[in-house]
Amino acid sequence: MDKLLLRGFIDVNCYFLRDGNDCYIIDPGYEKERIIGYVAREGLNVLGILLTHAHIDHIGAIDCFPVPVYLHEEEYQVLIDNHKNGSDFSDHGPGFDLNDINIVKLKDEDTIQFGSNTIKVIHTPGHTIGSVCYGIGHDLYTGDTIFKGTVGRWDLPTGSQEDLRMSILRLVDSQDGSINIYPGHGDSSTIKEEKDQNPYYHSWKIGIQGEYQ
Repeated sequence: MDKLLLRGFIDVNCYFLRDGNDCYIIDPGYEKERIIGYVAREGLNVLGILLTHAHIDHIGAIDCFPVPVYLHEEEYQVLIDNHKNGSDFSDHGPGFDLNDINIVKLKDEDTIQFGSNTIKVIHTPGHTIGSVCYGIGHDLYTGDTIFKGTVGRWDLPTGSQEDLRMSILRLVDSQDGSINIYPGHGDSSTIKEEKDQNPYYHSWKIGIQGEYQ
């Protein structure tokens, strides 16, 4: 299983999960030409697009390929609402017609078979109501739920600090320390590193609510 990171507009991380020539794309942002060009150069067969959540900076290129687009069933309301997904506040609108896209709604603990690997869906509400992480092997793709040394904001439509607190504690405490974290923005980390150093995890673990920094 190979992975590739493309950092796009406003430093959004778009990941390619590769198994031979087959691939899934996680959170394709605005750079459609770059994404299409990479797939063409590498001769990839795109099987589907996995969304950790439906904010505009993560969905701008979901129409690049005629493949299923996966997201949590609770997140569909964010995808179809330009206020909730942030399009109303961005210079970069969706630029696609959802009627032309095959949306597949997921539930917590659903799995997607990918060659000899299994992609597991982990519902982690808080940043948005239907945010998820995708686990595959020793890798965890966390979207805007948890980052290196911090967590996602909860002050946007459908966000909830209490939901995010519960998601972070459940996620970090349930994973082995060796698991790699690949977030939607910024650098990678590990579960152990976040257990040791993430101030939100530590304050929430002992019951301090805190404010988003």
